[in-house]
Amino acid sequence: ILGEGHWRTRDVRSDLASLYREMERYSDAEPLLVESERAARSTFGNDHKVTIRSVNSLIGLYEAWGQAERAEQWRAKLPQTESVEE
Repeated sequence: ILGEGHWRTRDVRSDLASLYREMERYSDAEPLLVESERAARSTFGNDHKVTIRSVNSLIGLYEAWGQAERAEQWRAKLPQTESVEE
């Protein structure tokens, strides 16, 4: 009813993906999380907390799945923060 682009639809798919991850159904979780990340990035941009949360979900998925290289590829997409020396 709300449509594919609606934030609630995206949230429900992300929640479903989290359940799949907990059930070790990684291949079922992956496309949902990838789509959620794409939608967040196109809606909010690279540095928004929703996008960052989506990327972190993908990192967690790949770490749980034993795919460290893919986790690192997604980690590289996180915004870089500048460190401030005291």
